[in-house]
Order: sequence, then C-alpha cells, then structure tokens
Amino acid sequence: MDSRIQLLPILFNVSFDFIVRKVSEEAVIEGVKLAHGSSDFFHGKGETYELFELLVLMYADDLVAMFSSLQDLDKFILTSEKITQKYELTMSVKKTMTMSMEEFEVDSNGKLNKQKKIQHPDLNIVIRNQKVEITDKFTYLGCAISRDQKMKMELEARLTKATTAFNMLRNVVWYRKNVSISAKLKIFRSCVLPVLLYGSETWCPTVAQEKRFATFYMKCLRTLVGLNLGDRAPNQAILQITGQPAVEEIMRRNRLRWFGHVNIMVDDQDAATLVKKTIFSYLPNEKRPGNVGVRKRWEHKIIEDLEKSNVKNWRRETIDRDSWRAKINTIIETKPVNSRIKPIVQKYKSRADERRSREKKTDQGKAPRKVVEVLVKDNNKLCGCPNCKKKFKPQGITGHVRSCARDCCKKNNI
Repeated sequence: MDSRIQLLPILFNVSFDFIVRKVSEEAVIEGVKLAHGSSDFFHGKGETYELFELLVLMYADDLVAMFSSLQDLDKFILTSEKITQKYELTMSVKKTMTMSMEEFEVDSNGKLNKQKKIQHPDLNIVIRNQKVEITDKFTYLGCAISRDQKMKMELEARLTKATTAFNMLRNVVWYRKNVSISAKLKIFRSCVLPVLLYGSETWCPTVAQEKRFATFYMKCLRTLVGLNLGDRAPNQAILQITGQPAVEEIMRRNRLRWFGHVNIMVDDQDAATLVKKTIFSYLPNEKRPGNVGVRKRWEHKIIEDLEKSNVKNWRRETIDRDSWRAKINTIIETKPVNSRIKPIVQKYKSRADERRSREKKTDQGKAPRKVVEVLVKDNNKLCGCPNCKKKFKPQGITGHVRSCARDCCKKNNI
C-alpha cells in the first residue's frame, strides 16, 4: 500500500480538528459545563469540584456539538458553514440535524409537572437554501439517541439487528445437523452477540429491558440445541448444558471493562483526562425533583455491578489491567458443552410429547368451548375474569382469561 494513502486518515483528522478549533474561536461559543469532583461517584454539599466544558465529539468525519443555548447552536452551524467553505470543504446539510433535550416545567415548590413540556422555539437555520432539519432522534456511531434520553429506541434497534443477523444463519448453520453445537455456539458468540450488545458498555437498562434481552438470548440458545418453548426446558437448564453465561452477566462484564479502562485514563501529570472527567461528571447546581421516580444513572448501575462482582476497592484494582481483566472475565466464563447434551434434549422432547398425548386423550371427543360461553355476563354485559375478577367486554376477555385463569380454562375445556 502506498505510504501516502496510509497518511490520508491522519491528515484528515488533523485538518478536521483545525477546522473545529477555528469555528469555536471565531464563533465565541460555550459548550455544556460539567463538574468533576474529587470523590468520583459520591458528591456532597461541601465537595470541591473542577468545572470543565464539553463542546464537541468527533469521530472520523462525524461531529456532535452540545450547547446550553440555542444562540450558540445557531452561531456554531453558521460559522461552520463559513469556515468550511473558506477551506474548500462542504458541510452536508442533509446529514445535519438539531435536537433539544426533553424538559418539563417545575413549579414554585420544586415539583415537576410531566404534563407540561417546555417548548423551545424552532430554529430556522438555512444553509445554501436548505433548512437544517429538527429531529427527535438520531443515530451516532450506530447508537440511537432520543430527546427523552431513554433507551427504548436503542433497545428496539439492537433487537431488530440481532434478529436479522440470527435469521441470516438459520438455514445455513443453526438447522444443520452436521454442525456441532459447540461450533454453533462459537458462531453465535462471534456473529450475533456483538450485534445484540453493541454499545452495552454505556447502557443503563431497566429490569424489564434486561428481560427482553434475556428472552431473545434464551430463544437463540434454544434454537441452537433444538428445543422450543413447548418443550418447557428451564432457562437455567439451557445455560448449564450449553455452558453459557446469562446475558445480564455479559452486559455487566462489558460495563466494568469500560469502567476499568476509563478509570486509568490519566495524563503525564497524573491528572484525569477529559474522558475520565466526563464519566464521573455531574451538574453541581442542579437538583432532582422529588415528586417523580429517580431514574437510574450509569453510575448507579456501575455501583451495583461492583457489589455483585465482589469488588472491594475498584480504585486500586483497576490500576492492574491484567488482574482487573481476569476478575471481571470470571463473571462470564464459558464452560464446555455438556457431553450428554443430546440425551438431555431428547428427554425434554419425550416429556413434551407425553404431555401433549395425555392432553389430547383428555380432550378427545370434546369440542373446545369459547371463553364467553363459560363466563356469565352482568347487567352491563361485561364478563369477569374467574381469577382476578376484572371486568372486560366480551370482545377483549378471551386472551386475558387464557393467560390469567389457566386452571379455569383446563377445567372447562376452553
């Protein structure tokens, strides 16, 4: 390869950095001001902290700029257009978007009103006769970011992409009898799992969101060993016979791996770098409203991970990279596939077949009945669930009763 070609990415990064510095100097703008304290995660009232500014994130030819005011945003975009044109570069207007974070009104008592959002004025920024788009969500480096600062959109994107990656190999690998289960698991860990957990180092999922990831993960493992939900094999049994860790443990390892890597980011004077400051940063003059549930932050998730991983002194342990890597990797240590996996799978299959045959004999000669035929309607023509006693219209009670009152369904052949 020509040495000049190897230098092109470096030269572009240098020129891009020069352009951004010129823009910030000429526009005279400020980024988002954050505080970095001396006690890392724990911030008291008397803590001494250092204010620092976060203006832009740059990777290759992508850039994200952050501001506290709309005026600074307007000046930055217009100045960027002016400077890039001066140095014979062109900013793509189609790929340029603006987004404001979702905010709610706070009353005089400090209570948050989630029914009233703060409406920001629309920015009318026009560049080369094209208006800059205002959006509620965008994708940066493969990660979905939304103005409500929740993980729902990213979760859906990860599950969709991982499902596509898994289904592409369904007939090629997963259904092949001549491919061993050990080989299938290695391919799954190499081709599907990285797609599912891309960016998980910075996630702070809720319990419900973790369950959705676990559901997909276990569904994939069942397909690899040849089982399905009808065979009623417990999740723990699937993990034991395949020797795989739970997906929650993999996400925990990923968070701790990134946390340990960032914690040792210091400069020549042993001072924290910008990345380390950002990861331990907070807003010193802001207070969370007390009338709404406190949403967990990434730092809270890390504290939980450290406790569950039995890490006593992370400040000292993260300094030694090898020992830290060995400690967090024990969480997701994979084991060999059970040598008796085929007889175990066949046992679950046989049990399922026996159960289905018994159920078929029990119901033989009896036509299944409808839910509305068994339940009694009240004066308002509503039906009550036999289990939870909730009232439903006849059109909407069938699915609820089948999941909520299973014993009643079996008894009445529903």
